[in-house]
Amino acid sequence: MGKTDLQATASQSESPIVVWFRKSKRRLFAPHVILGLLLMVILGYLVAAPLVTLVSTTTTWQPQDVRIRGQLVEVGKFTLYHWERILTSNLAPAALWNPLMNTMIVAALIVLVVLLISSILAWLVTRTDIPARKVISNLAMLPYILPSWTLALAWVEVFQNSSLYLPTGFLEYFTGITVPEWLVYGPVPIVIVMALHYYPFGFLLISGALTSIDSQLEESAEVLGAGRFRILRKITFPIIMPAMLSTALLAFARSIGTFGTPAILGVPARYPLISTQIFSFLTTGRDSHGFILALVLLLMSFTGVIINNRIIGSRKEFTTIGGKGRRTSLVKLGKWKVPIAVVTIVFLAIVGVFPFILLGWSSVMLNVGNFSIKNFSLHYWTGKATSRLADGLPGALRNREVLGALKNSVSVALIGGLLTGAVGMFIGYVVAKNRQAFLAKALEQLSFVPMLIPSIVFGSIYLALFSKARWLIPSLYGTFALLIVVTVGKQMPYTARSGISSMLQVSGELEEAAIIQGVSWWRRFRKIMLPLTKSGFFAGTLIVLITSMRELSLYILLVTPANRVLTTITFGFIQEGNMQISYAITTLLILVVLALNLIVSVWQKTDLAEGIGG
Repeated sequence: MGKTDLQATASQSESPIVVWFRKSKRRLFAPHVILGLLLMVILGYLVAAPLVTLVSTTTTWQPQDVRIRGQLVEVGKFTLYHWERILTSNLAPAALWNPLMNTMIVAALIVLVVLLISSILAWLVTRTDIPARKVISNLAMLPYILPSWTLALAWVEVFQNSSLYLPTGFLEYFTGITVPEWLVYGPVPIVIVMALHYYPFGFLLISGALTSIDSQLEESAEVLGAGRFRILRKITFPIIMPAMLSTALLAFARSIGTFGTPAILGVPARYPLISTQIFSFLTTGRDSHGFILALVLLLMSFTGVIINNRIIGSRKEFTTIGGKGRRTSLVKLGKWKVPIAVVTIVFLAIVGVFPFILLGWSSVMLNVGNFSIKNFSLHYWTGKATSRLADGLPGALRNREVLGALKNSVSVALIGGLLTGAVGMFIGYVVAKNRQAFLAKALEQLSFVPMLIPSIVFGSIYLALFSKARWLIPSLYGTFALLIVVTVGKQMPYTARSGISSMLQVSGELEEAAIIQGVSWWRRFRKIMLPLTKSGFFAGTLIVLITSMRELSLYILLVTPANRVLTTITFGFIQEGNMQISYAITTLLILVVLALNLIVSVWQKTDLAEGIGG
């Protein structure tokens, strides 16, 4: 009798409990289960623990509360004082209700403008015979590649004027036109600038939905006598409604948590939003008040997700792609085809290209408000320190603080990108091994949560958690490590989705063959899984790298003079009024981001225009 026969005989003689215990032990100690449990601990600390700490801070006495009440209190003891003060005291209107109302109004208007612009552009590119669709598609994505606050800087540079006791802006210099203050600062420019930054979301989503519609559906309705408006209402709109709702949700969630644009365009007009109010509280030592507002933003974001899911979940299903292939008929624009294309391209160039050119131009102006060639100077780039200009600061490329911030930005982006990419691939591996298992589902859902949390809120959460030592973890505030940790936590959804998608494409038979040969798990992962999914790893890593380089809202609450990055040091120069140096740094930042974006496109061999009808 052979060894195998003996094992089979022994197995048959064992009791069912012993067999069950052995199988359970084998499943429990499987490499992907152990890895999944480890990842759950990591995600629990990166996502769940900060939320618990945030809530705890708002419901306990803090050391600074001694000064507020004028009497001794027991630090760490439960209290609702902070909530009562924010919600019902005399401070409530200025601290919460007015900023909340401003935020809701601005966010609602941004959603409407985003839907309008993105829908029109998507329809032109996918459903008409407009020429130069590839050019239009690529230009349409430029505003999102640029940091949102760079559009705000360009807006002020165009419209500021002497009637507001400000330097001469581009418009006043070349035309003599002076615009009122409400067009320079306040809710109107905030809505316009942020909508122009976020409409690419809708353009991508709605274009994809329109492209998937078989025109035979609309043509059949037209043959049966349905009018154009009825066809749009009964066929087209219901099919693309999920894409429009997703666009609205993304625009709403991003706009309520954005800090840079409201700070540049809203604060000078004394028009606070929740995001700028959080920054004000946290930078003046009123952490509990700021964290309560962060929870308000978080609640708003999750409410939007719930409403979106309820609406989409209650809709009927529509099948628009069948086995016979899909046919799309284009609307003929006739004699308006070229004029519409020209107007569209000019609009997109003004939105996506002109701000970059204007900021670069402004960075080489020796004196503010003079756009002539005679005023050209590289002082704010390479000039030595002089008391006559920029408060005695040297040019951006000579400034040690700026160069240090550049080094920090690149380091955070590279290290954070690689770590986030690795975590995303491990998450993808665990999920792909058994997507129906509870552990895989929990890991997949938890990894997506940071996507729903506004950046300013996420930064404040990490400030609450890492401002002092907790749970054997030392205080990380003011350290470079904190920027890495918050980058991994916030950007994880991108790499997790990329990792899951890549790992699901790899057949399980490949790894099973290696198991039969006795190959260790780490060798299997390194020699089989990673080589086959490396494109997904690098794609996710590069996305994190690009996003981290232009991030301001996430880092603004966490940096100190020792760990500043380019975006935060630029904002500091803006606050100090050293605009030309801030323009130079911003131009440098945009060049780096555009170069990284080009690397992503070349590496992945992607052409956005081809994917949406170009």
